[in-house]
Order: sequence, then structure tokens, then C-alpha cells
Amino acid sequence: MTAPRVSVVVPVFNKAPFLATALDSIVAAVRSYGGAELIVLDHGSTDGSRELLESRYAKEARIADFGGGTIAAVRNHGARLATGVVLSFIDADCVIPPNYLERLVEVLAATGAAATGAEVVPPPAPGWVEDVWYRLHRRTTDGEQEWIGSANLAVRRDAFDAVGGFDERLVTGEDTELCQRLRDRGYRIYESKQLTAVHLDNAKTLGDFYRKELWRGLGMFGTVRAGAIDKPTAMTVVHVVLCAAAVLALAAAPWPIPPRLGAAAGLVLAVPAATLVYRGLGGGSVGRPLRALLLYEVYYAARAAALARIMVRAGR
Repeated sequence: MTAPRVSVVVPVFNKAPFLATALDSIVAAVRSYGGAELIVLDHGSTDGSRELLESRYAKEARIADFGGGTIAAVRNHGARLATGVVLSFIDADCVIPPNYLERLVEVLAATGAAATGAEVVPPPAPGWVEDVWYRLHRRTTDGEQEWIGSANLAVRRDAFDAVGGFDERLVTGEDTELCQRLRDRGYRIYESKQLTAVHLDNAKTLGDFYRKELWRGLGMFGTVRAGAIDKPTAMTVVHVVLCAAAVLALAAAPWPIPPRLGAAAGLVLAVPAATLVYRGLGGGSVGRPLRALLLYEVYYAARAAALARIMVRAGR
């Protein structure tokens, strides 16, 4: 049987330090598969990424510009340009193996899933922030999932079109929301470790981690429905309430200062600690519990800041 045509869609925005390494691996995979096309979309890069695309990959890929809009809109535009029956969305800072596309079509055929891919992994010798965060959330086995991140996500074209593609109104979280609509329509999402990609541009410092999570948090309400709210959003709301209670405890509780400080610290750390326990019981590695707790504290601080921004924008 003829292998299905695959369209690889790569959005690019200021990824010059990682772009050549990532695209070289993607070009190698496209060549290995044969029946594939590579579509690279520059989203207004200002760091030399656009020039690198033209000088190095003009013969290997269809290079297009897409100004304005969200990352969801960029990916949808790539899908409109694509001619394949499978859409493979890979980020411009991800490295894949040469036989990635062969594995991709094999997984789709073997499982009957409409979407597949895998969580991205850090590069060799990662920094402590990316290493601890990955170990907390890694999934070690293949199987059906509720969602797969769009950094390394493939969707059958018929299913993608049936649900209307990515929601272009969402600043972030468009992958989770797309997978939610796929599952609502009865499509299956299957994660396979055969499709693991190495993600190069992870947060290396707490400051970078905070900024990335704040940006991701701007799409936290994309999957909220009437009568249902996802766990991270619910826990962010609880964390904000407990932090407010901590401030009240410090300011007004009729106790000596040490008990007030202890109560405030307990309230501030309650949600991060509960999340750490939840991850540990779910199979995540908590081998560095203090660092893991610190990361969850920063994570919820970033999401709280994102929640504040969303509320301010909504009130305008």
C-alpha cells in the first residue's frame, strides 16, 4: 500500500539559536519518508530566523510568512497550505529522529487513532529546572491520552477539518482545547514513545520558567466549560484564595508573629504541596522534593499573574 502523504508544519518565531539543529532533523525525516512536504511559517521573527530559513532551507521547504494572529492561527494557516492527509505539527526548537514519519504513520495505522505524538523531553545534561519539571510530569508508557502538546502533535487531516482546526482566539492552550474537541467527537488520541522529540528551548532559570508559565497560563480558560473546570485552573483559583487568606493571617490574626508567619507559610504552600503529592502518587518523580516544591510555587504564582491579566482584559 502507498504510504499516506504527510505535511510537516513548523511555526517559527525568534528561534535562531535552535532553528538549524531542529530543522536539520526535520528535513532528514522528510527525506527519509519520501512522501512528505515541509511547510515552515515565520511569525514575524526579528532575530535572523527568517534570513536563516531563506539561506539554508529554501530548497527543502515551502517557506511562508504569517503576520499577526495567535500561534493557533499560524498553525491553521500551515494546515491550509498543506496537501497531506496527515498533519504533523512540530515546533522549531524540537529535534526528531530520521525515521519519525515512518513511525508516525505506523502508529496511526496500528491504533486507529485520529491524533498521536508524544510529550517532548529535555536534551542531554539538562539544567535542574527543566530536569525536575520534566521528571514530575513525564509519562512513561504508551496509551490513550486526553491531550498531546502541539510542539509534537500529528492529526489526521479529516479529523482536524471535522472539528475546525485550532481555535484562533486562544493565545495559548490551543492544543489542549483541540484535543478536547477531538475527544468530544469520538476521536481517539494516542501517545507513543516512538514519537518522542527532544525540546531544546526549555526554561533554564526560575525567571524563564515564570515567564513561560505566565504566557501559557493566558489560555487557562480555553478548556473550561459550563459545570466543569480543569484541575490546574481550579487549583490556581484555590491558591489565590489561600494566598489572600495568608495576607489576612499576617495582618489581622490575634496571634504572636511566629504563629502568624507559620500559618501564612502553610497557606501559601498548601496548593504547591498538594500538587507535589498528587504528582508523586501519579507516578511522577519527586526525587528533589524541595526543588519540586519551589517550581510549583513559581508555577502557581505565574498562573495567578496570568489570571489577573485575563480578568483585567475582560474588564476593559
